[in-house]
Amino acid sequence: MKRLIIIACFMCILLISVTSYGREYVVRKVIDGDTIQLENGDIVKYQGIDAPEIYVKDSGGEFFARESTRQNKKLVFLKKVRLEFDVEKKDNRGRLLAYVFVKNLFVNGELVKQGCAKAVVKPPNTKYKDLLLSNQKKAMEEERGIWQEKKKDTESSYIGNKRTYTLHRPSCKNVAKIPDKNKIIFRSRLDAIKIGFVPDKFCKP
Repeated sequence: MKRLIIIACFMCILLISVTSYGREYVVRKVIDGDTIQLENGDIVKYQGIDAPEIYVKDSGGEFFARESTRQNKKLVFLKKVRLEFDVEKKDNRGRLLAYVFVKNLFVNGELVKQGCAKAVVKPPNTKYKDLLLSNQKKAMEEERGIWQEKKKDTESSYIGNKRTYTLHRPSCKNVAKIPDKNKIIFRSRLDAIKIGFVPDKFCKP
């Protein structure tokens, strides 16, 4: 009986390993700095990072968006990639959420290191949080890529949600929905971004 349990546990570990690491896919299309399409048609959004948007309503795109897309293309286009998943495997748009590897290169981490994307903390998906934040810190210190843009604070303080790692302006309507225990005050937006907070898409701090 004990032997059967050990074999069953081994098979489970093997299955998880194959699901996370085993199969490789060729990248057929690079959509932007953090999104790709595989040969089987699946769309993959890179887990744990956020690259500048190429297409923004009433705008020509965010700062460094095209450069980030070009760098992503250089790293993965027509190459075999291996996907590794965290707790959540898909987003609300049906895209796969994955850490992407080309051989031993961690693509998500490389894009952050080069200043082509921000590190994003989105619990419960925190497997590579420390590595991504460390890469981001170095990119910020060296003013690489997106960190060349100097954005001035327009508020005297900002409010973060410690549960969702989202950053808001004090006047944002979403702030009222945050329980007091989950609120954190930042004196600058950069202080929040340094530790993985993401600006709210509604109030855009």
